[in-house]
Amino acid sequence: MEEGVEDVTAATVRVSTLELFFDLVFVFTITQLTSVLVRQETPQGLLSIVLMLGVISWMYGGYAWLTNAVPPNRADRRLLLMVGMAGFLVIALSIPQAFAGGGLAFGIGYVVVTIVHAGLFTRSGVPATVQAVFRIARFNLASALLVLAGGLAGGPASTSSGGWPLSCRRRPPF
Repeated sequence: MEEGVEDVTAATVRVSTLELFFDLVFVFTITQLTSVLVRQETPQGLLSIVLMLGVISWMYGGYAWLTNAVPPNRADRRLLLMVGMAGFLVIALSIPQAFAGGGLAFGIGYVVVTIVHAGLFTRSGVPATVQAVFRIARFNLASALLVLAGGLAGGPASTSSGGWPLSCRRRPPF
């Protein structure tokens, strides 16, 4: 065996089952975005997907950093990670209605995800990490409150069954 190879394998950290399940929730979120994009082939539909993908991927990236800094190896951390995962699930389930009267659920889910993210980072125990997170947490919380305000301000659009505005529905080919 080469020198140094053993050291690398000993330092390898494995991904927990909970983190893999969290990734599955994120994949479900992406499939929801994709299905909306397929049904809404308009510039407005593309813009709504880009906006949602932007905030969702920002926080998902934040959770990837989070689980590297604060591994879910204790019950309190796992519980908070599951609450964050539930927030992502609410976001995913509300995506089809996010711009058609269901924006409030999307906003609430996003606020939960943001608060849990900041709260879990404070459990890292490294003062420099906690200070850095507090600096970015203000931005994250402000953006989450803007998403929530958009959900509160956006009323139901003129829809029929399915929740999409009639002007954005896919037309039959005949």
